[in-house]
Amino acid sequence: MTERADRGPTSRITVQAVGVPVEVCVRGDRAAEVVARMHRLWELCPAPPGAAARAVVDVVFDSRPEAVGHALTEGLVAGLNLEDLLQVVTQRITVAAIDARAGECFMLHAACLADPGTARAAAFVAAGGTGKTTLVRTLGAGRWYLTDETTVVLDDGTVEPYPKPLSLRRAPDSLSKNETPPTTVGLRAPTADVHLAALCLLDRDDAHEGEPVLSRLDTLDAVVALVPQSSHLPRMRRPLQRLAALCEAVGGVHRVTYRDAATVAGVVDELIGAAR
Repeated sequence: MTERADRGPTSRITVQAVGVPVEVCVRGDRAAEVVARMHRLWELCPAPPGAAARAVVDVVFDSRPEAVGHALTEGLVAGLNLEDLLQVVTQRITVAAIDARAGECFMLHAACLADPGTARAAAFVAAGGTGKTTLVRTLGAGRWYLTDETTVVLDDGTVEPYPKPLSLRRAPDSLSKNETPPTTVGLRAPTADVHLAALCLLDRDDAHEGEPVLSRLDTLDAVVALVPQSSHLPRMRRPLQRLAALCEAVGGVHRVTYRDAATVAGVVDELIGAAR
């Protein structure tokens, strides 16, 4: 820990996000509180020893409103409430890491689980707030948790783990969320390389009744559906052709229409194997 005259103590932590070491630099008289919480929240995303940061997120956590206000005018992550601040820090880490990997690989807005026995992974693509975190929280026990946010697929089909904290709503209709360590809800990170074996579009419908409906999209429709849920796709070489090839390599893209995440268990079993 070092000292700065303008904003007091500084604490740092480096986490691994979508394969990118991201340093979080926290300043302010309550900086140590943020880093202490982050060590627990990000326990499944340690950066490799000695890894040089490819992205930096600057944060101010201070008991003085004027210090927080000044930091916000500079575009920094800042706040007076720790829970609210941690939610924004998670978002900034994800964005910084995605930006750092622009053009390097496919990055889909998708949750991902894998079977520990076969290392087969299934990615579930959906827009924000439409069921990804609920799916992994409900069905992740007994499987490997890759991510609930951004699924990174390399050229050989390997999935880059990003077992970030879960952002769980404080109330059913609340926009505010609490960052939660994955291990507290029974999730575990992969211990070996995993490969993408299935790609699904989540279609959560409160009016849907009965078992989930699984329908296969043709390649063109799949590409059209996946493009809006991809990050920095235009930065890749021949992006649409490569995305189409990815869809075909996993046997096509399926749309899963359902209401409750628990009912999708059989679909996940069919795609990658039963939970262990």
